[in-house]
Amino acid sequence: MTSITTFFNRCFRTLQFKHESETLYPRFLRFIHEAHRDGVMGDTRYAVALSKAEKLHRFLVIFNLTSVSAAEFTTSHVLQFRQFAYDEYKFVSLHPELYPRGSGHRTPQKRLRDTTVVHDLKLLQAFFAELESTDEISSSPFRKISTEKRRVMMHVMYDAPICLRAEELRRVMTTEVPAALQWAKDLFVLNCAIGCRIGDLLSLTPAKVAVSDDGIPYVHYIPSKTVKLQSSNREVITPLIPPAMEIINRTGLPCMGKNQNYGKQRYNKALRQLLRFCGITRTVSLYSPEVGDNIYKPLCDVATSKLARKTHIDMLNKVQINYYVAGLHQNGSDAVFRYTNLELKDRYELIMAAFGIP
Repeated sequence: MTSITTFFNRCFRTLQFKHESETLYPRFLRFIHEAHRDGVMGDTRYAVALSKAEKLHRFLVIFNLTSVSAAEFTTSHVLQFRQFAYDEYKFVSLHPELYPRGSGHRTPQKRLRDTTVVHDLKLLQAFFAELESTDEISSSPFRKISTEKRRVMMHVMYDAPICLRAEELRRVMTTEVPAALQWAKDLFVLNCAIGCRIGDLLSLTPAKVAVSDDGIPYVHYIPSKTVKLQSSNREVITPLIPPAMEIINRTGLPCMGKNQNYGKQRYNKALRQLLRFCGITRTVSLYSPEVGDNIYKPLCDVATSKLARKTHIDMLNKVQINYYVAGLHQNGSDAVFRYTNLELKDRYELIMAAFGIP
């Protein structure tokens, strides 16, 4: 019995020493892998987290900190990493071995926006918070950052939502485009009609399309981004208007078939070409961290895959404005949605009205 106890104590000390001697980067990777394994991170967030881990690794290599453990990573290191995250593009030419080209690698080319850096810091903060809660470290280095400085560090200035106006969307829908842009037009119009995230759109299959007792076609799915955070398996149900059904019947599901043209950067580029071809050149404002002020560009030059979802939501909001115009409730009142129950047929008519379809 004593020998068995001794054996297990030795094993425990070995594991304890292994973890204690683990440097920051492999420990950070282990945190990410375990979060994915335990369902805390979905597949998409997991992939993003791994790319952020690689950024941390480059920082550690460049500043000769690869031997530093999590317990030795200080508040000064956190602030140094924050500055590196903003200005990593300055180090590319100095350390080309850390920035391979091609094969899906994207080399930093300019100062990062606040949103990306804040997400980098929040992941790192969550990592240290877990280590602190499990007594692997005595205190997170984020705790020694003053409240005011931490508020500034974690603050994100969002741009005003950019979406297409109804007339602009109809122009895209009715414009004959070159064959090379047809796939982007199909994807964009379908996404505007359904309003889901692009990842969910590309994973839809024929099994997710059904027809109600009223003869209304609809799509049903659980959003992949929040599937592991939901308390139930409730699906999003969206009626499919005729333009959406025409695209689905013509291109099939999954969208664009198995040999998809889609790749986030490729789609964004094609979407911008599509909007320019359709004459969507309205000027929109974007905040520039480089100049510390808004800059103004044509909508077709800044569009991304998120534009369709924002357009869908904006169009539906506008056709419901009559609730508030009637004076029954204050603008923005949640009571409107407690007093109404929009069934599938109602929502179908709502989307048809938003798209200007009789």
